[in-house]
Formats: sequence, structure tokens, C-alpha cells
Amino acid sequence: MKLKYELRAWQKVALAKWRESGQRGIIQVVTGGGKTIFAEACIVDFLSTHPNGRIFVVVPSVALADQWAVSLEYELGIAPKHIRLAPRQKPEACHRIVIMVINSARNKERHVDLSGDWMLIVDECHRAGGEINRKAIVGQFKASLGLSATPERDYDNALYDAIIPALGEVIYKYSLAEARRDGVVTVFELVNVRINMLADEKKQYSRLSRVIAIKQRNNSPSDEETITNLLRRRARIANCATMRIPMAVKLIERHPNSRIMVFHEDVAAATTIEKMARERGHSVVMYHTRVGPSIRVSNLKLFRRGVYSTLICCRALDEGVNIPETQVAIIASASASIRQRIQRLGRVLRPAEGKSKAIIYTIYATDIEEERLLKEAEEMRHTDTADVSWMRVEHEDG
Repeated sequence: MKLKYELRAWQKVALAKWRESGQRGIIQVVTGGGKTIFAEACIVDFLSTHPNGRIFVVVPSVALADQWAVSLEYELGIAPKHIRLAPRQKPEACHRIVIMVINSARNKERHVDLSGDWMLIVDECHRAGGEINRKAIVGQFKASLGLSATPERDYDNALYDAIIPALGEVIYKYSLAEARRDGVVTVFELVNVRINMLADEKKQYSRLSRVIAIKQRNNSPSDEETITNLLRRRARIANCATMRIPMAVKLIERHPNSRIMVFHEDVAAATTIEKMARERGHSVVMYHTRVGPSIRVSNLKLFRRGVYSTLICCRALDEGVNIPETQVAIIASASASIRQRIQRLGRVLRPAEGKSKAIIYTIYATDIEEERLLKEAEEMRHTDTADVSWMRVEHEDG
């Protein structure tokens, strides 16, 4: 078994650290930096010390499971007959690698005989921190590896309470600035586009903001759940601001010969963008959880092949799926999650043949969003990672 590609400098250093840590640990590497190939190098290393060993890979989605199977065949030369996508494929003696979605891996003992020398790999390992999901990574494994661009979780300490105890410490970090410096990700530009909310949207948003401010000043523990719900309602008003939709379509029209991905938090809004873009003659296809599995996979393949030039999606493609051909990303709306931001940027930063530059548009409607983007722009400027520009679009209400 031999890896098809020469390891990059960071991968060689990280592999040495993984060995030094007893073949255990988590690597925190920017999306598009080469985590999967690094994991494959660790597989080769593990099997060199455990010739009869086997590999158990836990992933967050079916799409990632399929992608892992393809990567292991293409990059490591592992024959498909040695790879099991469990539990949909039945176990056979020839299986050396078992890939399982985390929902099934919670009950892994029902599907896999884990006696003997096994290595555990957990892709997007931050997803394994929940009370139920952490069952998927508990066990007696000879080696373990966690992969994530963002192992820290937004709302709990599960990295320290569950993930590190199961997989090992965070042993290596590789940032976006380092990847940009090393040419691992493509040159990119960030364009932040301010739109206005309609009058009724502004009224609702302002009213909720006043109520939130009053309750936060009162600082009563009994108001915590109420404040959380109010913040969610306010965020939804901002995320579903009407003018995000026509602005997204205008940005699609700026790039008639490019491969484009459009992200929106709301399925109905994403569907409206798709309809408007199609009516204006654009080659558009959808990808979200309300589209059937076979159609989703087909749409993804057609986009990658260039049959469709624009892919419109919600959160289904936030993590893991590689589409390096994408040249333009339009983030029509987003949550406040830093993880989601990093993952969505990563969808467009992977290099590809004929791709000299990537452009990421972020449409925003509120001062809170602008504060986050200003902080990001300052970090980009400080690390000389990307050019950042700003647009403001005025419109008449009514």
C-alpha cells in the first residue's frame, strides 16, 4: 500500500508528531488543506506497525462516506472489495477498512467486530462531541486520529470532556494564513455586500433588539431561555431579509462563465433564488436535504462535470464535500457560527486546474454581521491572507 501523492511539508511534520504521540491525536487543519491525504498517510504508518490491522472511519454524512471510499481507492490504491460502507454492506473477511456514518456508529458493536488491531479515524471530529454521538468514538483502539478545521465546539466543552479523551490531544494546527502562504489553497478575494432590509423587516428587527436589550440589562437567570429564543427570532429575520434573494441573483450574473456555489440558510429562499436564476437563463441546480438522495448525488456530479454552472444549497454542503472546481461562492445568508464560515470558505478555496483565483461574496444586512466581517477583514489584512472589499446596495422600499 502506497500513497499516490508526495506529502506536503505540514503533513510530514504532523505525521511525525502523530507517531511521537503514540499514533494518537487530533489535527486542526484548514478546510482544503489536505486532511484526508494526511489521514491516508497515517493509515499506511499504522499498517506498517500492525500488518493485520484494520481501519474504522467515522464520518458525519453519507456524502462523506462515499467520498472517503473513492479517495481510498484512488489515492491509496485500495480495491473496493476491501472497503465496507457499513451497515448498508454486509461484513466480509476481505474488508480491511470500514466506513460508517456517525448515526450508525453510535451502535457500532452491532455492525462491526472490533476485536483485534483497529485504528479509529473520525472525520469532522467536532461532530462526535454530543452526548449521543460520543458513543461512536469510545472503544479499545490501537491508534486514533481526529480531523477537523474547527475542533472547538461553539456551545460546550465536549472537545475536552469527550473528544480528546477518546482520540488524543490536538497535536498539530495548520491555519488558513499558512495554507495561503504555502500555496496549498488558491488565491482568493472576499467581497462583503451590504443590503437593506425592507421597512417591515427593519421594524420587526428593531423591536426585538429593544426587548433583548432590556432583558439583558435586567440580567435575570429566569430570562436566559427567553433571550435565546428572541435572539433566534431576530437572526431569522436578518437571515431571511428579502433583498438577499435578488442580490444573490445579480452576483450570479456577474460571473457568466464561472462555476458558482450559492449558500442560503432557508430552503424556501434558496428555491426562490434557483427559480429566479433559471428564469434569467442561468444553468442552475439544487442541493439540500429536501431533495431526494439519488437526485442530490446526481446534481452534485452534474455540477462538478460542468453540466450546470451554479449549485444552490443550504447547510447540506457545509462540511466535508470537495468541489475544487468552484470559482465563486455567494453566501446569501449565514449563521453566526465561525465553524460554518470556515467550512463555507473551504468549499471554494481548493485549487483546481485552470483556477487562478476564487471570489467569496458575503451578503449581509445588519450591523452585527458587519462587526463580524470587519473583525475577519482585519485578521486577513494582518496575516496578508486575502484582499477584502466592500459594497453597499441601496434600494427603494415599495
